[in-house]
Amino acid sequence: MVVTLLVAILAVGGISPSSPDVQRPGAAVPLVRLKPADPEMRRLIGEGYGRSTSFRELVDALHRTNAIVTEQFGMCANGRFRSCVTNVAGDERTRNIRIKVNTRTTDNRLIATIAHELWHALEILADPGARDPESVLALYRRIGIGACRQGLSDRCETEAARTLESRVEAELSR
Repeated sequence: MVVTLLVAILAVGGISPSSPDVQRPGAAVPLVRLKPADPEMRRLIGEGYGRSTSFRELVDALHRTNAIVTEQFGMCANGRFRSCVTNVAGDERTRNIRIKVNTRTTDNRLIATIAHELWHALEILADPGARDPESVLALYRRIGIGACRQGLSDRCETEAARTLESRVEAELSR
C-alpha cells in the first residue's frame, strides 16, 4: 500500500528518472506546504527549485499533500548524521514534518541533502498511518534498507532517497 501511494504521489508530481533537466534560475518557489525556518534555508530551497528539475518536481509534489514540512538547520544525533527527519505529528487531515540539515558542506551538497530529506517526507506522507515517531519507524522498518530494516538501528535510509539525492546533485553540477 505504501509503495502504491508513493507511486501515485510521484505520478501526480511528475517525478520520474527520465524527467528532462530544464533549468529555470528565476523560478519562484511556492512555499505553501514547505516552510524554510530562516532566510538562508529559503535561499537554498529557491536555488534548488530554480536549478534542478528533480528538486522542483519534489517541492511541487509536496505542495499537493496535506502536510506542512519545516526545514531548518541543525545537528542530528550530535552531528553524527548530516540530516534527519526529527518529528512527525498529525492526524488524517494534516501532518507536520520537521527536518534538520547540518550546514557543514557546499551549497550544492546542502540542496541535494534537503532534497533527500524531502523525499523522506513524501515517503512518510504516502503512508496515512505514519503520524508519529513510532509509526514512522515502523514504516522504515518495512521500506528501509540495512540495519534499520533488520530492526538493529533507528537510523533509517531508503535507496530511493539516495538515488534522488544523487540525481539532484548531478543536475546542480551541470
